[in-house]
Amino acid sequence: MPTIEFSTFNEDTLKDSKPVLAKSVKPEWWNNMKFHEYNRGIKQATIRSCPAMDDWLKSGWYLMSNRDIIVKNGRLDGDTEDHWVATHEFDGGCEMPSPTHPSAQMGYAFQYLHDDDAPVKGAFKMRNPWNIKTPPGYSTFYLDPFLFQNKYFATWQGVIDTDNFNTNYDNAQIIFYPRVNHSFVIPKGTPLCQVIPFKREEWQATYITYEHQTWLDNRSAITNTSGNKSMDEFGRSGEYSIQNRQKNDVLGGYRMGKLHSQKGKNFKEESPPPECPMHSAVEDAADVMSGYEKQLELDLDND
Repeated sequence: MPTIEFSTFNEDTLKDSKPVLAKSVKPEWWNNMKFHEYNRGIKQATIRSCPAMDDWLKSGWYLMSNRDIIVKNGRLDGDTEDHWVATHEFDGGCEMPSPTHPSAQMGYAFQYLHDDDAPVKGAFKMRNPWNIKTPPGYSTFYLDPFLFQNKYFATWQGVIDTDNFNTNYDNAQIIFYPRVNHSFVIPKGTPLCQVIPFKREEWQATYITYEHQTWLDNRSAITNTSGNKSMDEFGRSGEYSIQNRQKNDVLGGYRMGKLHSQKGKNFKEESPPPECPMHSAVEDAADVMSGYEKQLELDLDND
């Protein structure tokens, strides 16, 4: 099993801001959402039952803010462009200004604000306290935390070859772009960046057109070449039929493991130490889950 290494040079970092498994910190609205809701009198599955969304939320780790971060907006003397500066206010009012990426570097092309005439302004940047190292041949996705819908900023996404570019704090910087025109605070415990390691491989594409009869054959595990039931067949009759799912809150054949593998199982770590603040945060998040969802998580994750 490959290992992703998070390294730091400060013992307090391990206690204050240990990277957290993504599957343990999901948006509160996601945890509270039911798998089925009535819409215009018809019982329908919600996004909460979507295996693709669930897998993405459970993939990798989150880098979290370990304290309230003040992001100030203003202009430097003689400048016509706003600058964003992320600061931490320590005892005595000391600040740590952030380096910035002015919008000119991006060709004024990217836009996060809603106003059509407001291309993204200067980015603010901070160095997270963790350097990331992966085995040879593995890189890491740095992603905007999915479905957390932060209304103040968006995390700039990209790929870093963390198997080579990993000396000291080489890959520990995170870039953000504002989604508002005013100063704001990023509260402690906010997911800042989702990191997902992956293996670099060469791929090639092939494009095939089958006969119409193949589509008909694929409607049954008896006549198709794979021997697996399709979503079409699962939905026609039996335990995972549409009628039975609506009546009994069953999630369907794909989600319940007939065709689907839980991606959260691919990411593991030792239990967080008791002194880790995120340890209690994970427990709090679990408390708001319904009894049915808790059982579902146990049944599907089994880890």
